[in-house]
Amino acid sequence: MPWADFPLCQNRRQRRCRRHLAALLLAALASPMPDARAQLIESAYPRDVPGFDAAAGVSVTSRIQTDTAWQTIPLGAELLHPEVKESTGYDSAVLPGQRPSWSTTTAPSVTLTSADGGTTLGAVASAANTRYLQAPDQSTTDWTAALGASFDLADCRVTAAVAHLALHETDTGLDAAAYDTPLPYQVDALRLSGLSPPARLVLEPSFHLTRFTFGTTAIGGLPAPQSYRDRLVGELGLTLSYGIMGFSDPNRLQLILRGAGAHYPNETFGQPPRDFIGGAVLLGVEHDLDGIWGWRIAMGLGTRVYSQPYLDQTVPLAEMALTWQPSARTTWHAAVVRKIEDAQEDGVGGYVATIGGLAVDHELDRHLILHIGSDIERATYAAGPAQTIVSGRAGVLWLVNAMLRLGADMTVSSHHGFTAAPYDENAFLLSVTAGL
Repeated sequence: MPWADFPLCQNRRQRRCRRHLAALLLAALASPMPDARAQLIESAYPRDVPGFDAAAGVSVTSRIQTDTAWQTIPLGAELLHPEVKESTGYDSAVLPGQRPSWSTTTAPSVTLTSADGGTTLGAVASAANTRYLQAPDQSTTDWTAALGASFDLADCRVTAAVAHLALHETDTGLDAAAYDTPLPYQVDALRLSGLSPPARLVLEPSFHLTRFTFGTTAIGGLPAPQSYRDRLVGELGLTLSYGIMGFSDPNRLQLILRGAGAHYPNETFGQPPRDFIGGAVLLGVEHDLDGIWGWRIAMGLGTRVYSQPYLDQTVPLAEMALTWQPSARTTWHAAVVRKIEDAQEDGVGGYVATIGGLAVDHELDRHLILHIGSDIERATYAAGPAQTIVSGRAGVLWLVNAMLRLGADMTVSSHHGFTAAPYDENAFLLSVTAGL
């Protein structure tokens, strides 16, 4: 099913402004190789579930032709879409600067959607098994399950979603240690949000609760349990959006308020707890996608205050995104985000992640889409060297028919940071996706 036709988006005029940034970030920062981008959990959530989705408006990639749109299996009011993706590729640096290997990936998934009256439901279950032929100890199996609903309540729109993710963290991503093998970890997420009725002033409160649980890996041949990174993170948010010229004005002012806190139950012996409370205030302006332009710029300050003698943080924050459609066949995306993230290193409170991306999607032919993009990711610490990853990518997607898609992607990246000497990584991937 094409994303523009997903039931939640059929009345998205109230919701797409608030989700515009997330959608553009995913588009601008998406990479065909999972290890080539920042390992931020936002990129791992399923996009076909209310509460984790992002409606980006109609673009080259979402405006799939009718004869190549994914088929679905009707089950009464529900629509079922199973698919499986088979990929093979080559990575020149499975570990930092070493261990080149060919790989194969099998990624099945099943999506169930329902739109009955004013209620939208979505459920996704997916898995990805990646085997590195020359580096079998780097092989991983990840899986995700999520369920979400969006419904009307007292003239407001309410969204609730839950998800469980079993993933792996590698040592080629942002703020990663020099792991000998990928680190398994799990994420449990709860998302609640509301949206007030359409008006010149629109309110969107939200509540996020996320639990991270980390397993054990090895560093330098020695066991390295990572349970000290286990944490429970809560965030309360309120976004106020005000139409500059009135209710229907696509130009809106925004005030974004967020408060957050985290509890670490398993700190390493001798290390002080990393529990913190914090918040952020951002002011911004956005222009809803009008067929040619869509943008959002929000800037402000974020702070963290730790319960123990870590350095408190007060840093400038930014959330900026732009989409430009100069023609019906071309869509440009650009995005920048600056935020405080939890650090992996024991004894370090947090770091500042700055991520920017620029990408273009061009319809070479009715069923052939070209993607070209570039990203820069940087982790800055209060003490110690920064880490920077610069990458470029190109890919082609062939929409063969309503049941088959073929893809070819290439990524080149340059890594500079504290886990290893500077190194380059080159990867390419060929994929076949079959759906019912």
